Amino acid sequence: MHYSVSESSGKLAIQIVNKKRDQASVRVATVDGEAKAGEDFVAFDGILDFAKGEYSKNIEVGIKDDDNWEPDEDFFVQLYDPKSNGELVGQDTRTRVTIIDDDKPGQICFQDTKGIKVAPTEDYCEIVVIRKNGSDGKVTVDYETVQLGHQDHVAKEGIDYEGAKGTLTFDDKET
Repeated sequence: MHYSVSESSGKLAIQIVNKKRDQASVRVATVDGEAKAGEDFVAFDGILDFAKGEYSKNIEVGIKDDDNWEPDEDFFVQLYDPKSNGELVGQDTRTRVTIIDDDKPGQICFQDTKGIKVAPTEDYCEIVVIRKNGSDGKVTVDYETVQLGHQDHVAKEGIDYEGAKGTLTFDDKET
């Protein structure tokens, strides 16, 4: 049993079925997985009372939206005996809910993809790094200059250029 929901949907209705259609009660509660109550969804914990002949009831779980990219995350909805609080057993007493992230952090790349040529008389070389195809959330990328071999015609660190190493940060919506 599995539900999927976009994080921007705001809520998810989950159907709880009373197969025997007897008068009964069941405790229904959310259980954290990678998705955490309070951060990714609104916790639910309550008792459902079924009248004789009543087949199903729905619960509603609030889904929280954010502007940061993250992998899709799961949480669970578990059925319990309302008197003992023990988990009910069976294949259909627990369902997984996947919250599908709808944020696009984008791709980090060089602005000039054909290569950059710099005359040996230049004091510096500017390399532009851009973020494209999305700009949701804050992202970072590490960079480092590397020497591309040891042949005579290859620029050498310390002789032909000063090495550089660091981290670039793109804030939310920054490209």
